[in-house]
Amino acid sequence: MRDLKLYFEAGQLTEVSFCDGVSGDVRRSIRGKSGGAYRSAGSFQWTSAVRGLALLAVRAVSEFEEPYIKGGGGSLAASLDYAISKQPMWLTEMFGCDQSGISLIRRMVLRTNPERKRPGPTVLAINERFMPRTAISVTVDGAKASREELMVLAAALTDVVAMPEHEVVAKAA
Repeated sequence: MRDLKLYFEAGQLTEVSFCDGVSGDVRRSIRGKSGGAYRSAGSFQWTSAVRGLALLAVRAVSEFEEPYIKGGGGSLAASLDYAISKQPMWLTEMFGCDQSGISLIRRMVLRTNPERKRPGPTVLAINERFMPRTAISVTVDGAKASREELMVLAAALTDVVAMPEHEVVAKAA
């Protein structure tokens, strides 16, 4: 069976684990420029596309939010959509590819208005035929995330990108 696990420590996404359900192999991706001590692990950096993926997963498992993300240019939804279209290394390391070399995330995420070819927002949701929302889990500081922790994560992921970077820095100061 397929499953996706996201691990947060101190409010930061630190690891993603994905099992495609076919081979039974579990793919691990660690936050950073390389897998480091985890030699067989992939890696990812904390980009808008990764934030979008984290927000999409958090919303998918929470019962209080709509299970999708949407937005125009520069949004988390647009960033993740662009990454899905371009298939960067971190996505192929995280999710693997099918026999044709297409990243499995293309099957996992449904996209409306992909690559913003039409006016209006891009909308992304988990494809429950490929990955049931019940197969996604979020762990915070070593324990399954509570409803309250999911709300805090969703708000934090949304707030960070809702403001231009200089305002985030000013707000933190």
